[in-house]
Amino acid sequence: MAIEEAPLDADGSGRQRVYGTLRIYGLFLVGNALMIFTSAALVSVLWQESANPDRYRFGPGPSFVADSLGAAIAFGILTGLFPICFVLMHSPRTRRSDILVGTDEGIPALLLRRSRLLFNLSMFVALPAVTAMVVFLVKAAESGPSRYTADKDFDLGTWALVLLVTCGYQAGVGVLILLGRIRPGYIAVRHDGIHLRGYALDAWIPWDSLSITQANTHWKSLLVWLRPGHRAVLSSRVPRLWRRIDNTVTQLRSPTNGEAVVVFVDRRPFRIAPEIIDAAVEHYMKNPEARRELRDPEAIARTVEVLRSNATTAWWRSQRRKVPVPTLGASHGGVRRL
Repeated sequence: MAIEEAPLDADGSGRQRVYGTLRIYGLFLVGNALMIFTSAALVSVLWQESANPDRYRFGPGPSFVADSLGAAIAFGILTGLFPICFVLMHSPRTRRSDILVGTDEGIPALLLRRSRLLFNLSMFVALPAVTAMVVFLVKAAESGPSRYTADKDFDLGTWALVLLVTCGYQAGVGVLILLGRIRPGYIAVRHDGIHLRGYALDAWIPWDSLSITQANTHWKSLLVWLRPGHRAVLSSRVPRLWRRIDNTVTQLRSPTNGEAVVVFVDRRPFRIAPEIIDAAVEHYMKNPEARRELRDPEAIARTVEVLRSNATTAWWRSQRRKVPVPTLGASHGGVRRL
């Protein structure tokens, strides 16, 4: 991930940023092509089965065509998720209830929640579809007359290994979800610091550990730079093997300064416009005086209403368009002003 370094604006001038890339349009084309291919494969399988139901049957048991039908359905589910996820993860449309007053570890906080819909789509739909596809590919590789003349013990052992490898990862993720160790994360802005929670990783950053001399300029991620000798705590709630499912909270080194450390949060799994996330977090990062109001849920509620009022209802915008980042002002007369 390329990271730019520049001083933050002290007066809020020049607060226009680009929150997209033209690559998303290429992904749209690939996703649509895969959906067309899947539909054609499904029609072809059904046509061949109706024309000659015994053509692809090798010995007793389900036919290869039946397996192909199951694989086509699984592949269709997976590719069908592509445009849904692409739209949701790159749309500026904000689910206002994801911006709320809440508590983090019993402390009042401004909460920016990740999308539960995207979490459910990826964990409970995509993972089973991937498992079904992998199992089918292995079965297809060994399908044929020789399959039924091979050593049955060897065949059974091979299948046990295949199922262990292909299903073990998904089953492990499922267990961690049930245990509550993997679940949708959030950004909690508190009077004493900021808590960045991903699917499986956490970063707790006290305000005095921040370094605000670096810019938050990445199009995809919210960057939080740390001082040398910081007191931030980066931790994982799951074994190291499972960290690969979550790139939300990660420790990186600056490419130009080996002593600088940055924690980044991918904004795409949030159904909150990225400029709203930046406006909320940067306001308290750059204004120590404003952090006092985070002790008061009523004051947080006023900020929540302002953030919600600035959220767009548009489903799409140009991925290379410059977007103004709202600047939160002081609270006057019980009302938060921009």
